[in-house]
Amino acid sequence: MTMTQILQYMKQNQLVLRYPVYKEALRTLKDAGESDALLRKVNPHIDTESFGDVDALETMKIVADDDLDRGLVLILLRKHNLVAVDHLLAGTMDKNILLDSWIVATIIERNCDHQRPDGALLAFEYSMKMGIQLERTSYLALIGMSIRSDTSLKVVDIAEKMTLAGHSLGVYQASLLIYRLGCAKRPTCAVKIFDLLPEAHKCTATYTALVSVYFCAGSPQKALQIYEDMKREGIHPSLGTYNVLLAGLERSGRISEAKTFRKEKKGLLINNHHQNSVPMGEKICNLLFASHLIS
Repeated sequence: MTMTQILQYMKQNQLVLRYPVYKEALRTLKDAGESDALLRKVNPHIDTESFGDVDALETMKIVADDDLDRGLVLILLRKHNLVAVDHLLAGTMDKNILLDSWIVATIIERNCDHQRPDGALLAFEYSMKMGIQLERTSYLALIGMSIRSDTSLKVVDIAEKMTLAGHSLGVYQASLLIYRLGCAKRPTCAVKIFDLLPEAHKCTATYTALVSVYFCAGSPQKALQIYEDMKREGIHPSLGTYNVLLAGLERSGRISEAKTFRKEKKGLLINNHHQNSVPMGEKICNLLFASHLIS
């Protein structure tokens, strides 16, 4: 009865046992013929079926009182028990316990590898609450996971934190992300990503991606306005830009305007034949917006 009262208190306050204590409590309940359901519910971070005696000894060495949560997370990650990591991370967040940034990055990496967007985003939310700055690769993994799992609204938050941490998406990743958000019918998110870019990365590729967003959203006039804004900024269209314009205008039934841009594209093809080099932004644009990609 005393153990039950203690366990109820632990449940209410999101406290957990170290493995050696858990093992002793489990043995006591078993010897008394009592149910261990409450004990297991209070300690979801422990998978007794996968822990052996060696792990118990290792746990006692690793997990000191001050490092309880860190040690448990590391053990659970090694055991690939990501559900238990979710529970422990949520409790850690509530208790304002700070984990090392590399541990949070590892949690994100494991969840992304196992296609668990909720677990990866939970770790991201923890990093935001605790003010932890992650490496660029972690942010990119989160963005990729969010796009694949159709949680596009989180992408802007991730990109903002990535920018604040001093990391850049890069022209290629930014252009591809903006384009994918357009395909997902998320023009507002796409514009926010574009606005986060440094001026040096607002180039042919990223502008063209934004043009494609509005064609996907069924707003050809807005797409043409973005194209005009690009030219006013002194940024030259590339073959990929014309591919996007032609495909979008033809789908919108604006055939006469498409004919004008088709002539401009032919002129560009002739001029490019005599050029020795093409700016990197235009190369990336041509790579991303080849005709087969936007058809």
